[in-house]
Amino acid sequence: MKRRPFAVLAVVAAVFAVAAATAGAATVTVSPANMDGWATVHDTCGAPSTGSVDFVNGPATPPAGVGSVKFTLGTNGDSYETLRTATYDGAKLSDLTAFDYWTYVSHSGSGGQAAYIDLYIDNNHDGVKDDTLTFEPVYQTSQGTVALNVWQHWDALSGLWWAESTGGPPPLFTLSSYIASHPDARILNGGGRNVILATGCGGAAWTGFIGNADKLTIGVKGDNTTYDFEPATAATGKRQCKNGGWRRSTNPTFKNQGQCVAYANHHNGKGKDDQRAGKKKHGKP
Repeated sequence: MKRRPFAVLAVVAAVFAVAAATAGAATVTVSPANMDGWATVHDTCGAPSTGSVDFVNGPATPPAGVGSVKFTLGTNGDSYETLRTATYDGAKLSDLTAFDYWTYVSHSGSGGQAAYIDLYIDNNHDGVKDDTLTFEPVYQTSQGTVALNVWQHWDALSGLWWAESTGGPPPLFTLSSYIASHPDARILNGGGRNVILATGCGGAAWTGFIGNADKLTIGVKGDNTTYDFEPATAATGKRQCKNGGWRRSTNPTFKNQGQCVAYANHHNGKGKDDQRAGKKKHGKP
């Protein structure tokens, strides 16, 4: 079980634009170069935070791309290390059609924990937070037990949640049962964000936790967006510009894939990759 303060007040280092909604299924690459409406927030439920949030390669083979977001808590298990987005402000819980993600745990602390999800909820559409709903992998016995050093998939849409309003857990409940009791329940921005990938805020159970998350998919009325968390890179060849690679480049940064490819073409011999650009033929000066 984790604890949280009555109100989470956090200082966000930068404000990022909300990603535009796209029809159907889309994959959005989130990296330090292009956060697409996400922000890292370092908070605490007790003593000052000893944690961090980083975008890294791996670990092992992530479910999407080559990297993931890494959460490290340190000696204070009440550190509340999070990655948050404001994209879903006002979305009704009853309109959610997909909600799943993957986790990896290198060190689980003493509580068998993994990165979880917090949702700020407005139950009567008055713009005021009425509840916080939490999905924790540690309580998803029907989906498996949290394991070390392996990527695991968690279905939050059909899984078990608990509510701040009832002092849980327990009781645990499904989103569908919560919607039956709160038919107008919708996601609400709190501190500028509403969907939160979180770790910590649980005392000794989280002390020393190290873990990752990736491939978060959220669907609203069948419009699914998958968020692929990736580390920053320097795009030096046009191949690195593709498949969202232009979003990860930090030196330089690009507005789109075309700009990245144009840069690579200009600097690397009309589009040749770095490994080939400028190479001399064997036996010739």
